[in-house]
Amino acid sequence: MRLPLRLAPYSALAVMFTLLAVTPVVADESTIFAPIPPQTGFKVQFKLVADGLRVPLKGKVAPGEPHRMYIVSQTGELTAVNIRNGKKTLFVDLSSRIVPVGILGPGSFDERGFLGVAFHPHYAHNGRFYTYQSETFAGQPPTAPSTMPPGTTPNHQNVLSEWKAFRPGHPEMGAMFVRDLIREDHPQFNHNAGDINFGPDGMLYIGDGDGGGADDQDGDTSINPPPGVIGHQGNGNGQKLNTILGKILRIDVDGHNGPGGNYGIPHDNPFVHTPGALGEIWAYGLRNPYRESFDTATGALIVGDVGQNDIEEVDVIVKGGNYGWPLKEGTKCFDPAGTDTPPVEGFATDGPCPHPIPAGLIDPIAQYDTDTEGVSVIGGFVYHGRQFEQLRGHYVFGDFTRIFNFPNGPDNYGRLFYLQQKNLHGPGLRDIKEFRGVAEEMARLGLTDPNRPAAAFPQSLAVMGWAQDLKGNVYVLCSRTGRGFDASSMTPVHDAFMLKLLPAGCDHDGDDDDDDHDGDHDHD
Repeated sequence: MRLPLRLAPYSALAVMFTLLAVTPVVADESTIFAPIPPQTGFKVQFKLVADGLRVPLKGKVAPGEPHRMYIVSQTGELTAVNIRNGKKTLFVDLSSRIVPVGILGPGSFDERGFLGVAFHPHYAHNGRFYTYQSETFAGQPPTAPSTMPPGTTPNHQNVLSEWKAFRPGHPEMGAMFVRDLIREDHPQFNHNAGDINFGPDGMLYIGDGDGGGADDQDGDTSINPPPGVIGHQGNGNGQKLNTILGKILRIDVDGHNGPGGNYGIPHDNPFVHTPGALGEIWAYGLRNPYRESFDTATGALIVGDVGQNDIEEVDVIVKGGNYGWPLKEGTKCFDPAGTDTPPVEGFATDGPCPHPIPAGLIDPIAQYDTDTEGVSVIGGFVYHGRQFEQLRGHYVFGDFTRIFNFPNGPDNYGRLFYLQQKNLHGPGLRDIKEFRGVAEEMARLGLTDPNRPAAAFPQSLAVMGWAQDLKGNVYVLCSRTGRGFDASSMTPVHDAFMLKLLPAGCDHDGDDDDDDHDGDHDHD
């Protein structure tokens, strides 16, 4: 979610931030980068796996439980869903720990909350798993160096925590909190990223945004009232190695040589011997690396990095890589004009560039225009299932919504994409294809509102996140509104669902009948 300047998920937040700003924001939206030909890709069919979810941001399979998907809810719940029958079991409720979701009150847009979960590779035996959530600042000292100026307080703290299941394989038994590994001061409410994943090497990879606001620089008043944005060390966190903001981190949860002995810093991390740099950093120069995944065939780490006003991008993350932000947005130079009067948000440009562009910056493997094509990239997975043969080996992802109804939604105009080229290694932009038939499938399943007035685009779904099972099938996590609360009654909204992607014309989901003998016999 823009889970951006714009959701935790979402971009086109120029609208949102115009509303929040004291003075109007001036923005040039006349340039369109990398348009996507509409509905030129494979035709898709959906199977409704589960309904009644709540703002689901990611789905994970725990080791030893191939027929369950653990769903992260932005509002704090971690729910186990049986992907064979759709039954839901609450595993852990973090809602008492997280900051109240809704930047303008319950029911409104926000980028904070419960954002990520990762199960230890030996979870089936040790029951350990990890969560990433936004917590109210209560004066607790951060474990990572803070970028907040003296005498100021962060908007909130993002926390990486360890938990232990009472009985792995039985989510109804719940889990207990063990300890916090990382506590970070986060300057603004947005750009929290927060996806966490164990890599093939057994290390935990953590996406962290640049701190929020706009332009990744101090003083911008297009979002924050004077004196404007703080906590960006003047001209940005993304390019600085003295902070974990704007980075992909890599840690060893079983080690103890990190701060306070809470985790280990792998000896082969790229900056462990760089003076003044934090050893946890694996890659840098990212804005809001909101959702990430490892290709189960190649081990490649693929990230959807949410853009500001112009470009949404997909990156392949490599050791020590610099992805350019805030010097570049996508393949273009980024002009951080946010301290001008009247306030002007920065923009991508072909030039002239107001600052030098160092050699070695890594461009995305795909990009598209923010606002005209969507508002926030939601990174997904490389498909390795056997049912959608044409899709095998392609990276599947999406955009939160093409029409962003800030602050209370609904935002159900999402789009589903895949990359035409299977090879994700090496330079050059891959072609983006849009699945055909998404809106029609949503209507067929009765998941859109027939009473909604017609808009510029057909109703589809609010794309909140993605999931992948152990057979390589891909699932999209969606919402009818994109929100967790009813704005008028302040009651929880369980209007979200999980869909399995299948090829059009598929008359039987054969995976349901597989006899896996996986030992999961509790028939939940």
